[in-house]
Amino acid sequence: MKRQIYMTAVGTIPVALLVAVLWLLSPAAAAQAFHVVRDTATIAAHGEHTGTVSTAAVVVQLDDQRSIVRWVDFTDTVSGLVMLEASGLDLAVAETSFGPAVCAIEGIGCPADNCFCNADEFWGYNFWDGTAWQGYPVGASSSEISTTGAIEGWRWGAFGSVQAPADQAIAAAGALEWLRSQQDPTTGGFGDSTGGAVEVLMALGANREDAATWKPSDGRRALDNYLLLRATRFSRDNVAAAGKLAIGAAAADACRTNRSVSPSFYYSDTLGAYSPDSGFNAWGILGAAAVSETIPAAAVDTLLGQQQEDGGWEWQAGFGADTNTTAVAIQALIAAGQPVSATAIVDALAFLKSAQVETGGIVYDPKTPEYGADANSTAYAIQAILAAGGDPAGEEWAVDGLTPVRYLLGLQLADGSFEWQANTGSNLLATAQAVPALLGQSYPATVRELEACAARRVRLVNEAAACEPPAAGDTGGACAMPAGANAETQP
Repeated sequence: MKRQIYMTAVGTIPVALLVAVLWLLSPAAAAQAFHVVRDTATIAAHGEHTGTVSTAAVVVQLDDQRSIVRWVDFTDTVSGLVMLEASGLDLAVAETSFGPAVCAIEGIGCPADNCFCNADEFWGYNFWDGTAWQGYPVGASSSEISTTGAIEGWRWGAFGSVQAPADQAIAAAGALEWLRSQQDPTTGGFGDSTGGAVEVLMALGANREDAATWKPSDGRRALDNYLLLRATRFSRDNVAAAGKLAIGAAAADACRTNRSVSPSFYYSDTLGAYSPDSGFNAWGILGAAAVSETIPAAAVDTLLGQQQEDGGWEWQAGFGADTNTTAVAIQALIAAGQPVSATAIVDALAFLKSAQVETGGIVYDPKTPEYGADANSTAYAIQAILAAGGDPAGEEWAVDGLTPVRYLLGLQLADGSFEWQANTGSNLLATAQAVPALLGQSYPATVRELEACAARRVRLVNEAAACEPPAAGDTGGACAMPAGANAETQP
């Protein structure tokens, strides 16, 4: 698929920023604003190409924790800038007297008409040498990428900010690739389980991928087509289902089906909670945060009151505290505004630490460590640690040098899937739940109000009708029907 890239010219770089950004720029002369379609680098599903096409990865770290990754296939030597443009990520790029400069990626950074608005932070450009990130000696428009397996890195932050090791993002990309291979080409779903499809929705959303375009290469329907027919019923199952759907839909830019319900539908003034059960209540809070609903203070107080003496939370009364529910509760409380220094958060993290075993992984119940760590418990714990500002790959969470992140990576198979535990085989839920953790994403990954599906269809059709016709011979031009514009009627 051809990608349209828009660049806007800006003025001269402020002197105070010149040294910091000079290495990002090429020595090319300033140019006018322009619109190009890159033919040398094209996006394709990784592995679905002939031997004449090379594949590289673009890893973008948005802050101290969150990363996203894209595969890019190309036929000729390309520059790092072309590689980034071909990734399909939302970019703001400015032409300067020193050449093109990357101002923003996925909305993080500065606008093209004020590319250096932040005197302290900018987009750093690196390459992975197999063991560590290295800075390029040239700008992104002058670098040359020609070999399969190259990994390009972009990091927003102060000069010298460290980028997370590439193996985490590449593992997440492999997991997403495997998940796509499991997608039903006829329905766009994953077997008969709507719950499994929603778990995949949350995974691809963590990587800022769009549900409207997520389908196998030979498929007729995308994931959002599948959910259009099932999301309403799923959201009405219980508040945990509604919460997960809200988190995934917000992150993957899915629309809200007719008659589906959000977490607020379940809130009870009488209970002062979304549910009498702490696990359901926690997912309700997280889902409400994802779609910008007001979270009642009583729901937070109820969740705080449901914390057990050992610092953990139990899924339902009488079940006993477990790490999965505790990790979700931590994220819910932080999303609702609780400080990471709060006693409840500190005690909950201590509970997770008590569940860490010699492999570095996290067990479901710290009272039964003999059952061993597993991918789901470890992934949820990683997300909770990240939400609290911790480093799940750091010394604080190391056992003889083994961390939760190392343990989780060790469960990935050669095909990209993850096992629940070693030697148990590929597991869809384990694979989906590993992705946000490895990308440094805690819930909610994205916060946005959901657009109604009917309104979206009208908007997309109107936008397609109003746009200028594509250039001659450009089959992927600006007026191609937008993804989702022909979506089936929602229930």
